[in-house]
Parts: sequence; structure tokens; C-alpha cells
Amino acid sequence: PLRLAQGDATFLLLGSRKGGRRYLSEDFAVLGRLALTVVEHVEQIRSLQMQQLVSQAELRALQAQINPHFLFNSLNTLYGTITRSNVEARRLVLNLSDVFRYFLQTDRPLISVEEELKIVRAYLEIEELRLGPKLRSELEIDTDALTAAIPVLSIQPLVENAIKHGVAMRAGGGFVRLRIECESDRIAVRITNSGEWKPKDDADSSTGIGLANVRRRLILCYGEEAHVGVSVANGVTTVGFAIPVKRSLAVSVTA
Repeated sequence: PLRLAQGDATFLLLGSRKGGRRYLSEDFAVLGRLALTVVEHVEQIRSLQMQQLVSQAELRALQAQINPHFLFNSLNTLYGTITRSNVEARRLVLNLSDVFRYFLQTDRPLISVEEELKIVRAYLEIEELRLGPKLRSELEIDTDALTAAIPVLSIQPLVENAIKHGVAMRAGGGFVRLRIECESDRIAVRITNSGEWKPKDDADSSTGIGLANVRRRLILCYGEEAHVGVSVANGVTTVGFAIPVKRSLAVSVTA
């Protein structure tokens, strides 16, 4: 037997010896030393592989720290080169900077609806500039819902899906309507768009965040109290969720 440090074990299998000779005690002693040598080499290889993985993780962490700084510095430089008269271009750069900064927030699991709406509006401005009159956006927000806490990136990915798979795929114009309201002790969020499409349950390939991701995070935070639904009818697609109202940004996780 080869007994490895991680608790796994394997065996050296021995065949018959020539002439039908038996294995003697000294043969087993040699095999025992051989087994120890094999185990030592396996552990050395594992240790080296682990060090390589750690080094790669550290490198990725450093890159993750460098890339955002490079991105924001580049956006600031680009902003400075745009003439003041070009208001749309300058606004586009500012919105991009806000969107990227928001995407990189990993230290806060929950955020207020009001803060999430800032990035939704910035994203809509970018898409309205890209699609022009083809996109019409409507926001109906209950002011009582603004202070409620929700998981980061719960609304923006759904708005993005509505534009990408709904409005942008149409030959003519279309709308995206976001409605947020307080219903007793719950907050309800609904994103409706012109165009019928079936939202995928896997992560969206372009953003890495899809409906399944949002649903999973809502369930982790609120358990069975989180309700996520999709309806497609009469040329319109609606994706929405309802969760208990949280005024505190302290997160509770349900296994």
C-alpha cells in the first residue's frame, strides 16, 4: 500500500515471480522502502503543483488589482481628451466608469435600491446612446423602496437581458420598463420589455451573470421567501422577483 498524506491510498500490484518462486521477507522489505520512495515523490509533485496554483492565484489577484486602475486611468485620460462641447461623449465615458466601478464592488453583498438604480440609469444611458430611438426606457419607482437593501447586481443584469435579448433583437423600436414597488412587507421588482424571448437559466455568456445567478443569490439571502418569475405573452416578456424588505445592509445567508 502507498499511503499518501491527503488520506488517499493506492497499491503496488505484484505479479507472479519467474519459476513460481515465493516472495520472501527481504523482498517485502525492499518493496516497503520502494513504497516510501514513491510516496515521497508523489508528495513532492503535489507540493510543487500546489505552489504553482498558489502562485497563479496570487498573479491573478495582482492582475485584478492592476487592471481596474489601468481601466479607470484610461477612462480619465479619454475624458480629458474630449472637448467640452461633446457632451454626449463625455457623459458616455463617465457612465462607463460608473458601471465598471460598480461591477468591481465585491466587498458589499447588499446595497440600497437607490444605489443600484444609479448604475441602472447609467447603463440605460449607454444603451440609449448606442441604440438611439430604437430603445425607449421607462422607470416607475416607489420612493418607499429606495432605502430597501438588495443583493448587489440584482436589477442591472435583468435590465441588460431585456435589452440584449428583447429590444436589440427587434427590427423596429421597443421599450424596457422597470417597476419597483413596496407591497406590504415585500419589495417587488419587474422588468418588462417588448419582444418575446425565453430567459436562459444559465449564466449569460457576455456578462457572466444571468437569471440563474440572480435567482441563486436571492435564495441564498432570503431562502424560500424569495420569489423569481418569468412570463412571456402578447409580444412582451416580464422578469421579476419579490423579496422581504430589508432596511439594514447586514446580510443573512441561508444554506
